[in-house]
Amino acid sequence: MEETNRPPGTLALLIDAEPATRSQTRRLLLPYGLEVIQARSSMAALELLQRLPQRFRLVIVSLEMPDLSGAVLLETLRLFRPGLATLCISAAERVSAGPGSCLPKPLRADELQSQIAEALAGRRTPPLGAAASSDAVARATAAFASSASLLEAARELARGMPDEAAWGW
Repeated sequence: MEETNRPPGTLALLIDAEPATRSQTRRLLLPYGLEVIQARSSMAALELLQRLPQRFRLVIVSLEMPDLSGAVLLETLRLFRPGLATLCISAAERVSAGPGSCLPKPLRADELQSQIAEALAGRRTPPLGAAASSDAVARATAAFASSASLLEAARELARGMPDEAAWGW
């Protein structure tokens, strides 16, 4: 596969169910010199992150996903890929403002630029409110330890989150 020959840290993973949002965001990301890989579901994204763990430099996640929510995906990455830069995007009318927060859709180039700089500098997307229970975190950690599967860990986290936060919107 072509992506495996790329040097580490040259890929951005863009996760959004909407093709138009993925296309627009990809265009906004190209000036950063990142090759953009797109996923239309959280589960597909986790599989890509599993296959190419050291290749991605930035992950941009929509909260509104049809399968596993963006919140679960972000929490999974926070636990099992803590050094990976992440950004959150959302179509929700109310998204928090400020550095490290979710960006509202449609994305604006100036906002995206400042958030990418923050993310790549190590500033993380803050927790999104509906956190997984400590039991779910323990189950996710055990699942990851036994299977090394981000997808299995994410499923365990989702089981410990409120339904609206875990399984899409």
